[in-house]
Amino acid sequence: MRRYGSRRRPRRHSGRRRRSAARSSRTYTLADLLQRQPKTLQKRAEYALLTVYLRNTPELQRARLGSRCYSLLHNARIEAQNLSHFYRTYRLPQHPFFPHFLRVKREYQADRVRIREERRRYILDQMRELPGPVVGFVRYLGYLEDYYNARGSHPLWDQHLFPATKKRVHEYRQYSRAQWMVLFRTHLRRLEQRYRSFPGTVAERLVACFVLGCLPTGFPPQPPASALVKRRYRELSLRHHPDQGGDAATFRELKRACDVLLRC
Repeated sequence: MRRYGSRRRPRRHSGRRRRSAARSSRTYTLADLLQRQPKTLQKRAEYALLTVYLRNTPELQRARLGSRCYSLLHNARIEAQNLSHFYRTYRLPQHPFFPHFLRVKREYQADRVRIREERRRYILDQMRELPGPVVGFVRYLGYLEDYYNARGSHPLWDQHLFPATKKRVHEYRQYSRAQWMVLFRTHLRRLEQRYRSFPGTVAERLVACFVLGCLPTGFPPQPPASALVKRRYRELSLRHHPDQGGDAATFRELKRACDVLLRC
């Protein structure tokens, strides 16, 4: 039963719905289609024929493309056997422009996929050549975010930690231990800000694990055994002790990391 004095408010169309309706009613020309292609595609020799077709064919100049039709062409989603149906559906002239455009665009897309795959393989090869503890910790941080992320993905790892370009992976190849420490601490702070279930104490322990070169196990992270922590501290402190010519700051960091892990 409706309460006294209450009224049902009329529904209002959201701004998003109005914008989508405006986009769906918009039309494009074939000149718009050509102008919006990537510059690298426009530089191809086969591309010049498209402009010749358009300039010398009044039917093509008069053609208007709806949003759906434009999207199908722009993304080259029309198969050759479906072209006749495409012409009828969108009332377009049967002209060599369309199969030629689709062929050129698909070749461009295939080249882009090949280039991305080659870049991905190159980055992976370069990452594998980094020091073992660094590679192991980078990989662990990806799985760690998978655990805390509700979708089981690692967006922060993809965006901020794993290199997406050759330039970035080349920078990683030149990183010092201190730079890796800064990068990992920054990434762990991002995880702490993004995921409420990720406690700051875990971040502190993870940094300590990297300092001593002993990765945690499981998810959520379980600290390494105290015997392993003591052995790694003994080995590294002998190497970095100031009396042996080591760096005093590194030695202090080892001592701090050992104390953090032994308190767990």
